[in-house]
Amino acid sequence: MKYGINASLSVSAARPVTVESSTPITIIATVDKGDVGFKKFNNAEDGLKYVKDTNITSGTLKASLTGIFLQGVNCPIVCILIKKATAAADKTAVLAALSEVTKADIKTGISPRLGVLISPEFSADVNVGAKLDAMASKIWATGITDDFTNDEAGFKNYLGNFASKFMVHTTGRTKCDGVFIPNSALLAGVIARFDAEPFGWAKSHSNRVVKGAADTDRFIEHIEGSDCEARRLRGEGAMMIIKNHGWRTEGFETRDIDPVWKSLDRVRCFYRVLDAIVKANLWAKDREADQLIEVKKTVTEFMNELVGNGVAIGFKVYFDPKKNTKATVSAGKFYLTIEFQDMPSIKELNIELVYSDDWSDVLINFLNKGE
Repeated sequence: MKYGINASLSVSAARPVTVESSTPITIIATVDKGDVGFKKFNNAEDGLKYVKDTNITSGTLKASLTGIFLQGVNCPIVCILIKKATAAADKTAVLAALSEVTKADIKTGISPRLGVLISPEFSADVNVGAKLDAMASKIWATGITDDFTNDEAGFKNYLGNFASKFMVHTTGRTKCDGVFIPNSALLAGVIARFDAEPFGWAKSHSNRVVKGAADTDRFIEHIEGSDCEARRLRGEGAMMIIKNHGWRTEGFETRDIDPVWKSLDRVRCFYRVLDAIVKANLWAKDREADQLIEVKKTVTEFMNELVGNGVAIGFKVYFDPKKNTKATVSAGKFYLTIEFQDMPSIKELNIELVYSDDWSDVLINFLNKGE
């Protein structure tokens, strides 16, 4: 029995939901000297300093970091470095390194989850591209593959090996800072850069300026409003760098079979939102069931924030009676349903210019004023 005046604290308020806005980039790359295995950098500039200090002169690391650095993004970078050897040995090592991506958080303190995953140059190999796809799907990251065939047919043949909602595929190299850099590195920098803007992770990164670009080794025909190579490849799920009022990205679609998940901005938005909601409600695990009121309140307030910032058009949050039965309640299992429609990006704008003679009388009246 408690005597006297007893007091306690409790909470009846929505918990804050925080979405990570800094997008980590994970790179599988080769070096001719220096460390191997996991290596983390605060940003690309930090990584390039390491390249210079270590006197790394060959391999794929320097070009990868340069492409990201030129985009002006300040994001954490995790590298899995491989000592450069023969082409066959490098490929085997890259495949093995991709299997280690899930250990990045333990090894470096930086989680690759929901980030960008690339292996410039090597991902042009279908086997490496497929492994990169598998790992990107596992950690909900955006994987980017390269392709270096010199024509549309060759690139489409490469694209035919993929059907993932977590991947985009690019082709060619772009000349930046005097060297040709695989487009996957440049696009990784573009994505991370614009993700850092308010709710940027929920937006399409097509039609973004690629900084530092000056030339390309793979010209892609682009004619606005007409059938062209860029339009056809975009329809196949390609993300390209084209010359269109400067050098810009073109495409931000996946090759998923479900049309709903063909918009990569939608895929990335939904998985970030889902991840944030799960993290914000971890406190409710193994608590009393009446705490689900607070869970629902937390989610509702978060969704209201998304609507207010133009990320969502509308939503509904509810415990569906069809899913939450007497049996599930007795078992301590509950189902919270969140219906959510994101703000779509403009993929196609059709402008119609129509000739009309409705104003002919204006001309006749004008002419008659001269009498």
